[in-house]
Amino acid sequence: MIRPFATVALRTLAASMPGLVLAATLSVTPAMALGEKASVEIKDRAGKILGIVELIETMAGVLMMVRLKGLPPGTHGFHFHDTGRCEGDFSSAGAIYNPLGAKHGFLNEEGPMAGDLSNLVVGPSGEVDVELLSPFVTLNKAAEESLFDAGGSSLVVFEKADDHQSEPEGGAGARIACGIVTPAR
Repeated sequence: MIRPFATVALRTLAASMPGLVLAATLSVTPAMALGEKASVEIKDRAGKILGIVELIETMAGVLMMVRLKGLPPGTHGFHFHDTGRCEGDFSSAGAIYNPLGAKHGFLNEEGPMAGDLSNLVVGPSGEVDVELLSPFVTLNKAAEESLFDAGGSSLVVFEKADDHQSEPEGGAGARIACGIVTPAR
């Protein structure tokens, strides 16, 4: 299975090196990681645990089971970031995960970045319980878009909604919660 954001690059390579592209595609398919799991313990800036995000590799991408409480009600940007660190104001998490150099947002014709996700909608109780699917990342350690690259990765919750096109983070404001993606044991 070829991930959607890699299709154009693979078509270009396929024209000049069809055997190499087929071998590369077969060597990093999600099927190799099918069923792999990871988890993310999300904490606020005070270090309070807000909940867990469970990740599982599927044939369509990474399925995310998001169960958080204690967030401000409203709509919040939510992204994978390129560093597995969550310190201070969470700028330590780095930029939105973007191994292929795309632009930010689902509404950007040069996007999305691999780490772009749907907004989280938090109810009046401060809780969110939702399943999301990211077809742009993988738990397969051998793939270019793996969440387990050398720097690791994190999930960040923002104070406001992501507009899905403004650089660099969709106008979503401050980072209010963060967690490091950790392989299941």
